[in-house]
Amino acid sequence: MGRNDSWLPKGRTSSYSPRHASRRGSSGFKRVAVSLLVIVVIVAALVVVQLLRKPPHPQLNVSSASSSVIPGTLPSLPWPSQGSADVGVVGIGTTGNHGVKSPIGLASVAKIITALVIVKDHPLSIGQAGPTLTVSASDVATYQQMLANVDSVAPVTLGETLSEYQALEALLIPSADNVAVMLANWDSGSVSAFAAKMNQEAASLRMTSSHYVDPSGLDPNTAGTAPDQVIAATTLMQNPVLAQIVAMPQATLPVAGIAYNVNALVGHDNIIGVKTGSTPAGGNYTFAGTTTLPASPALPKSVVASPTIVGAVLGQQGYTPLPTALSAGKALLDAFRTVPTVEKIMGAGVKLGSITAPGQTSVAVVTGAPISMVGWPGLKVSYKVTSVANLPSSFSAGYKVGTLTATLGQESVTIPLVTSGSVKAPSLTWRLERL
Repeated sequence: MGRNDSWLPKGRTSSYSPRHASRRGSSGFKRVAVSLLVIVVIVAALVVVQLLRKPPHPQLNVSSASSSVIPGTLPSLPWPSQGSADVGVVGIGTTGNHGVKSPIGLASVAKIITALVIVKDHPLSIGQAGPTLTVSASDVATYQQMLANVDSVAPVTLGETLSEYQALEALLIPSADNVAVMLANWDSGSVSAFAAKMNQEAASLRMTSSHYVDPSGLDPNTAGTAPDQVIAATTLMQNPVLAQIVAMPQATLPVAGIAYNVNALVGHDNIIGVKTGSTPAGGNYTFAGTTTLPASPALPKSVVASPTIVGAVLGQQGYTPLPTALSAGKALLDAFRTVPTVEKIMGAGVKLGSITAPGQTSVAVVTGAPISMVGWPGLKVSYKVTSVANLPSSFSAGYKVGTLTATLGQESVTIPLVTSGSVKAPSLTWRLERL
């Protein structure tokens, strides 16, 4: 049977041949094979890239507050029924203002800041007398005028010399108003210029509610609050020279002779300072006394070795304002000695945050130890969390992922933060599928 080429145009024949078909099939297969190979290479490269990409480190997320207040009620204290008062322990804190919140005339309590400005401008060390002050005619006139006004003075004579240390004794022990003026003029050239320095000192100590217009406190516009005066008294007690002076029951001055401390309680019942002040408007007393605190590893050695209670009683009225202030201050000091206790701040196992890790649910982070500090209800405790840098990709339960530092005054406790469960490395599937 012959080939049927009748469908072809006349004079043409078919070009098909088995040889040509085989060539086209081979070329198509090669193209498909190359495409598949490219895809395989790309996929393999992507897999390698995904596997070589380092997964993100687990992250510590903190959900706790940055501070807390020790709960509970402060034990009952014999707060004065008038004026204002505050008391606390150096290096820990105070109870806060009780009574009148507005500034009260400071009287001679203002001399605490006077003394602080003098030793800042003319520093002294224990055993040093410091530079010499010579009594001028103006100083004598000031003395005579104040004497006539029945102010608190120390006798001086023209040409008399006082060392800086002796002048500070006269300022702080018999509370000589005339020597306060003498020191102000010696330091700054005028009372107003010195008062400006007093306000600068108060501002530097964050005494936000006190204002000074004179170095003696005679001016009723020199006024402040009890918490501010606790700050001033605490600062004075931290200066070895001034602390030495205010703890002295008496001093001997060149002309005045023996001068007795107006703070008659000094030297009794572990009372070591600080300063009295009184005018017909009221009596004031800033006091300091030693005590024994409960043992606590959170307390710095300086606090444990010499714990000091410092307080202030302002605005005491009555027929004898100063004795009233002294009595109120001593009662508050005696009662407060039993207030500081070891307080449980935070227990172990308290959840403070979580760990987020790639490819799994979060794991709780808890305190690895309890925190206890010496204090009393109402004190503020601040917290700071520090995360361990570059956590590993996997770790077991109880792994330390950071630290928590609790601070109360000068007390500081650092404990570990640990995981409540394990953290696993990212799975192969997660590492391949992540974007």
